Amino acid sequence: MAIRKTEAIVLDRKDYRETSYLLSFFTPDFGKIHAQAKGARRKADKFGTSFLPLSHNTIVFYENPSSGLHIISQADLVENFGAIDKHVEKFTYAAYFLELVSAALPYGEKNQEVFNMVLQFLKLLDAQRGIDNIAQIFEIKFLNLSGFKPRLDCCVHCSDHIREKSRFSYVLGGLLCPRCFKADTQARQLMQGTIATINHIEHMELKHVNTIKIVRSVANELAQILRTFIDFHLGIRFKSLEFMKKVRVSDV
Repeated sequence: MAIRKTEAIVLDRKDYRETSYLLSFFTPDFGKIHAQAKGARRKADKFGTSFLPLSHNTIVFYENPSSGLHIISQADLVENFGAIDKHVEKFTYAAYFLELVSAALPYGEKNQEVFNMVLQFLKLLDAQRGIDNIAQIFEIKFLNLSGFKPRLDCCVHCSDHIREKSRFSYVLGGLLCPRCFKADTQARQLMQGTIATINHIEHMELKHVNTIKIVRSVANELAQILRTFIDFHLGIRFKSLEFMKKVRVSDV
């Protein structure tokens, strides 16, 4: 078995037998991987990390291509984002980011850009008191880098440039020009401000993310179309978002 070394964000940690962990990581060099940390529960000091979800580590592992379950031989904690753990809303957003990555990206598919972006968002959450519309900003950035991006530069059906009013098709994954409205009669009209905001966020550097101001009408439309688009194309329920709803209801 080949020995590999990489950075890794812990997506999930489960107890295995009496002494070990089964782990899911997101890495810049190997994409998502499964691994076992033998003896990590029995000897807390065996590794330089406790493999808490969200934590950023460096790991060395024996690659096992036949089973897909690799064996961790060495690990060290880089950052555990302690401020996120102490804030329910921050932790829930961070958990959602990792859930979305886990659901959308196949195992073993390398995506350095997405890894760097996830790490930057975790650092932002850890450092900032609060960032408006951070879930929508993450979704737009992630969809753009992961290949799930909806088509907004031209008609998704005929590829013509859109010069007039358009409608957004969740099914086809982009804007329809007036001539193609019949391709999806359930497509909905979007405000021009919403389209412009998506395009702006796609090209915005993350260091400026806490300066962006989105008017409420656009923010509401963004939240609705992005959530519906992701739900339609991934078809899963996000535990983190369901938990967030319960928390907000209890606070009312």
